[in-house]
Amino acid sequence: MQIENFGSQREQYIVFQLAKKKFGVSITQTREIISAKELTYVPDSPDFVKGIINLRGAVVPVIDLHLRLDIEADKGQQSKKIIIIELDSLTAGMLVDDVEEIKGLMKEEISILPKIAKKIDSNYIEGVARTEAEEELLLLLDLNNVLTKQQKETLRSVEEESTAQEVQN
Repeated sequence: MQIENFGSQREQYIVFQLAKKKFGVSITQTREIISAKELTYVPDSPDFVKGIINLRGAVVPVIDLHLRLDIEADKGQQSKKIIIIELDSLTAGMLVDDVEEIKGLMKEEISILPKIAKKIDSNYIEGVARTEAEEELLLLLDLNNVLTKQQKETLRSVEEESTAQEVQN
């Protein structure tokens, strides 16, 4: 007789690549995934803001996760994807190299990152999971914590200034 464990819940994660490394983010933190578009550069914006896009009439700032997470970009990577997310009522895009799959993970499959491997301000790392290959680890990110409160406010001002300029034109 097989006993099913109803206490464990499977959560869905979007698996994406940055510089040939695999990362995951809970599907509940995302709105949609789009192919990278031509970005409009915004002068005096933070380094990690790659630009803005027009998403169905809304001005959306796009964050380059390579820059934000201090991961060297793969120069040969051509096609990129943008994961659209909601951060404290702010819509933003996260620029990644590629989106691979949606993967279900049980809580038991996720380990906490050892403290020695973490910076003090890296509370955006939710945990670590194994991939099917077993030798490769999947770093799970909490996108709500990828940006500090101050950085979110800066993004809001970039979004508001861009929207105001669009209205004037």
